[in-house]
Amino acid sequence: MGFYLKKGINIGPLRINLSKSGVGLSVGGKGLRVGSGPQGTYVHAGRKGLYYRKNISNPTSKWGLIILIALLALGVWAYQSGIISINL
Repeated sequence: MGFYLKKGINIGPLRINLSKSGVGLSVGGKGLRVGSGPQGTYVHAGRKGLYYRKNISNPTSKWGLIILIALLALGVWAYQSGIISINL
């Protein structure tokens, strides 16, 4: 197994994920996260060392783009509604 660095920017429940293969976006909290990026759309769940990740679609699928846009719209709506705030 190769080593890698996990890089990302958290903005409330949104996370912008940065990697060598590209940029992704995910939404969720501790224990459950749904995201989309260069590896496709996925669900990631788990806590305390036990995790499960399932790819929902492949990177070339149109569903990945649709889910990414929906996640971004959800984040913007939550920010504008005051559900989340950004503290820099």
